[in-house]
Amino acid sequence: MEENLFLLIGALLSLGCAVSACFFLRAGWRKDYRRAFLLKSSAGICFVLLGVLTRRFCQNELFGLFVLAGLCLGLLGDQLLAMRYMKPEQHDRFFSLGAAAFALGHLLYIAALLRCGAALSLALPVFALGLGASMLFFRAEKVQAGKLQLPAVGYIALVVFMAAAACSAAVRGFSVGLLLFAAGGICFAVSDNLLCAYCFGTGRSRSVDRAVHISYYAAQLLIAWSLRFL
Repeated sequence: MEENLFLLIGALLSLGCAVSACFFLRAGWRKDYRRAFLLKSSAGICFVLLGVLTRRFCQNELFGLFVLAGLCLGLLGDQLLAMRYMKPEQHDRFFSLGAAAFALGHLLYIAALLRCGAALSLALPVFALGLGASMLFFRAEKVQAGKLQLPAVGYIALVVFMAAAACSAAVRGFSVGLLLFAAGGICFAVSDNLLCAYCFGTGRSRSVDRAVHISYYAAQLLIAWSLRFL
């Protein structure tokens, strides 16, 4: 009975995240930024609560703590990024603060993965391949972030390394939890590359915006669900 209740609550939180994200996008396209902020916060609260729920089953206590803290920083990053539309005169400041929150979250994810067997000998080749693909994508999309260009590249490098570490841990450990985390890491890398193209390149369209958020929320939900199997 407890397992069935867990699955029901987990499914409802995942659905709540998806529905909130859908309405958030619609509010953003209509430039109803206050409503978008609330809906984006709601979606983030859903994946954080899912992490709280699944952490109960995680056998590696420190891993669970690091991942839950990373999810909370993702919620904070969401709120800061949403604020740049409510206060456009401080756009770059909120963008930088949001990226910093996410960067700290990724560092915690990396620390957790290293504790779960991620090996640099496996992660570094994947990282090099992923970063090279990201730079080619930036060039194709003519990404020009001005004074944020170098921090943007550094941030993408961090996200790609997190994804590479997750893939490395999944190859070595080969468990359901690590496979879910690896899929989440890849989704994160895809989402943030698309976000840079959307904000600073030629990829500014609703379809790209939709892809950014689908891959982003998939990443957070996959990472939250991974705790159930670790």
